Amino acid sequence: MTIHTTLSRVWLSVLSLLPITTFAQNLLGLTTSPNGGIHRAYQNPAWLADSPHRFYLSLGAVNIHANNNFVRYQAPFSLLRLVTGQVPNQYRQANGGVRFETSYTEEILDGQPKNGTVWGEFRGPALQVAVGERTVIGLSSRLRASGQVWGASEQLLSAVRASLNSDVLYSIPSRNNAFSTNTNTYAEVAASLGHTVYDEDGSSLMIGVTAKYLVGFTSGYFVNQGLSYEILPDPLTPSRGYMNVKEIAGEFGYTTYLQNQNLSLRSLVNGNPPGRGVGFDLGIAYRMQPDPYGATLKAGAAITDIGSINYTGDAYKINQQNLRFVSEDFNEVRNSEQIINVIRQKLKVDPANNIGSFTSGLPTSLNLNVDYERPGGLGLQIAYWQDLRGTSAVAMHQPSVLALVPRFNSRWAGVSLPVSYVNGAAQVGVSFRAGPVWAGSDNVFGLLGTSKNGIAPRGVDVYFGLAMGFGSRTGTDNDNDR
Repeated sequence: MTIHTTLSRVWLSVLSLLPITTFAQNLLGLTTSPNGGIHRAYQNPAWLADSPHRFYLSLGAVNIHANNNFVRYQAPFSLLRLVTGQVPNQYRQANGGVRFETSYTEEILDGQPKNGTVWGEFRGPALQVAVGERTVIGLSSRLRASGQVWGASEQLLSAVRASLNSDVLYSIPSRNNAFSTNTNTYAEVAASLGHTVYDEDGSSLMIGVTAKYLVGFTSGYFVNQGLSYEILPDPLTPSRGYMNVKEIAGEFGYTTYLQNQNLSLRSLVNGNPPGRGVGFDLGIAYRMQPDPYGATLKAGAAITDIGSINYTGDAYKINQQNLRFVSEDFNEVRNSEQIINVIRQKLKVDPANNIGSFTSGLPTSLNLNVDYERPGGLGLQIAYWQDLRGTSAVAMHQPSVLALVPRFNSRWAGVSLPVSYVNGAAQVGVSFRAGPVWAGSDNVFGLLGTSKNGIAPRGVDVYFGLAMGFGSRTGTDNDNDR
């Protein structure tokens, strides 16, 4: 049974609408590096005040990321090829769609709520400038896109994955399946400030703030506040099952700005995008170096992506009973408009009840880190990102991450080997810097895993960029020997 004939196809179709090759995970090698410049502000804007450079210029950075805790991936082509649309023709259907067999994934059955994320981020040109001895300002831009399922039950996703046709699932009642799905594509321009408020006897206290103006291009969501259902054998078609929804309550909304077209440069600068919003990052950091030529200990805390985007679009409250779903409901789906039409029809949505607008929250998170660096460039950082959005929120989520990032930096080169724990699984990464060129992955095995080599990853991550600092704020020629 292929995705072409399953309900799974709906979710993958939604994700395929995103400009993935252009929302990010954490770019651990870049974000945690003392030479990360303006990119460190995404973890904590207070770190701007700790920059060793008088000037820092970033020409751009790109990140592609996917992770989940429901299935392991074991297809004959890599996850990177799937996410970037580079699947070989031999695994495609006549219409160009991916022929994705159920056997290409293996379920992780541990009784935990299931989360899945696909996102991409393009960080545009950015500049960081030191103003005096204690203040650093930064200007940045980025385009973010994400698609997520959050808090779904194993039983529900197993039914979707099996196209409702597994008799093992028949007649098992399921109730109160609260979960949410969300997609967003938006741009932001931001101004950041990092300031040292205290600097005496080898100790420094720094604060930082980032203010963001947001423009939303596309958004869609479904928040399930209560779902009672069971899978039953279809009396009309042997060997086929259907989902009998006894009761469903929730919220459903979407925008139609792009009219099924991919996001382009023209749509970025022209027209009247449906979303506008503001966001903020707030941070504080401490730096201790009793010996000017000795090791440095740093610690920071920040709350990032406080805010939301207000969209003009269709939004509905859902409260229905006795609905019937079969996998064939979505067989003819080819684009987002058709997906929406099927969902509206199956949920018996009345256009007269359209609220006309909705608000989608940013992926608010608490970010903590402790960093130790020795003279000569050896360093180690422990970093933690905690999602602050509830499962039922109409919002994006920052997956919670715990990371250990050992590194070595010199003036013209650097390397780090991040080890992180995301969505219930450990992953190993690597990052390199050569002059202004950065490249890395927070999940190396995700880039390599296929059924051919026996590596079965839960996700994939890759990033690269061009960025470099100029001039020293320490009065030395080597910006890395702080």
